[in-house]
Amino acid sequence: MSKIFGTDGIRCLVNKEPLTAETCLKISKSVAYILRNKGNNNSRVVVCKDTRLSGYLYEPLVTAGFISMGLEVILVGPLPTPAVPLMIKTLRADIGVMITASHNTYEYNGLKFFDRNGLKLNQKIESKVEKLVLSSTEYSKIANKSFISGKARRLEDASGRYSEFLKNCLSKNYIKKKLKIVLDCANGATYSIAPNLFWELGHEITTINNNPNGTNINKNCGAVNTQNLSKKVIQKKADIGFAFDGDGDRIIVVDERGVEVDGDKIIALFCKNFLKPKKIPDQFDVIITVMSNMGLEKYLTDKLNLKIKRTAVGDINVINQMKKSKCLIGGEQSGHIIMSKFSNSGDGILAALKITEIISKNKMITSKLFDLYKEYYQEKIDLFYKNKNKNMINIIDALNKDKSLNNKNIRSLIRLSGTEPVLRILVEGESKSLVKANSKKIKNIIRPYLV
Repeated sequence: MSKIFGTDGIRCLVNKEPLTAETCLKISKSVAYILRNKGNNNSRVVVCKDTRLSGYLYEPLVTAGFISMGLEVILVGPLPTPAVPLMIKTLRADIGVMITASHNTYEYNGLKFFDRNGLKLNQKIESKVEKLVLSSTEYSKIANKSFISGKARRLEDASGRYSEFLKNCLSKNYIKKKLKIVLDCANGATYSIAPNLFWELGHEITTINNNPNGTNINKNCGAVNTQNLSKKVIQKKADIGFAFDGDGDRIIVVDERGVEVDGDKIIALFCKNFLKPKKIPDQFDVIITVMSNMGLEKYLTDKLNLKIKRTAVGDINVINQMKKSKCLIGGEQSGHIIMSKFSNSGDGILAALKITEIISKNKMITSKLFDLYKEYYQEKIDLFYKNKNKNMINIIDALNKDKSLNNKNIRSLIRLSGTEPVLRILVEGESKSLVKANSKKIKNIIRPYLV
């Protein structure tokens, strides 16, 4: 084991490194050592989780690690990831941790850490944690020599606090138009709070995949698979459907026809309704990623006169760039939508609420509301590999630099996933036939190197 953190915290198969019981304990102790308020004897940490079975394994492990270092642990139970930064703020905690593997199925789990400002750890801090965990000499130096330990308690009103925060994010001029909404909670962290919240706001709610059993999280449902949501929206003649992922920081929309609307279209809608171009040199208005559709880029720059910047994939990269440019809106095609006025994290429920706010102000059906630009044709391919090797890295670099695959008519991006052993290929262009031909070409070239 040479590295612990990926592009979004720590994530791997349950009971595999770096999330064996022994290493998990080391990680939580190391994070406590680095991030605790050393001038405060009452340092706090908020521990949250989603609904996967292995939460019962990792919640007590990280709790024990923090307690052993003298911290007070506040357990908030199953809640979406964006609830963690809020709890850190309202409880004056120094650390937050979300036990989740996001959109992955139950065989996976992970840890997302937040600092006292509610921000995910930067690479510098992650490197410090890795150094402590991976070096027995360094790790031996951080032991709590005191006989005084911390303690743990469960916060009973955590979901109520988060729900009230979300309601307060709505405009004061919010028009309470009753909508027929279908929610797909992915059998994950939004399973209880989302249906209750939208019902309290007066909407007619139908909910699917809101019965988590520990092993059905993200299983053919939620933001990663909207087929059942589309059918239910059509069946119920609903105005809109919202699909969340397992930890609730992503959202995908389904319109009244059952057609999927991705994160790019949501970003476009928010920019149209909530942004005005800045007149500040060298600053950006919107942050998107290298995966975002060229149609979105043209709409933002040509139609809305906004300045955009693309980052690498991963909401942490979007958030960091948003901080630098003081942006209000950023996100990913996959459904991470960040509205920095309200949160330092992608928040699926918040995005859904703001969409209902826009619908309530407009006399348009959902499909018309999101019909903002013409998408370029994209083809995405996922190829699994066994081992990362130098030859594979070299061929990826060569393909990404190949001008026959990247020019004014075609765009290609080949990258390794930061959360699982998958090579991801994106090919995009106005010509569907050219995109398909190049996709096939790239796949044939790279397949022999996936050993």
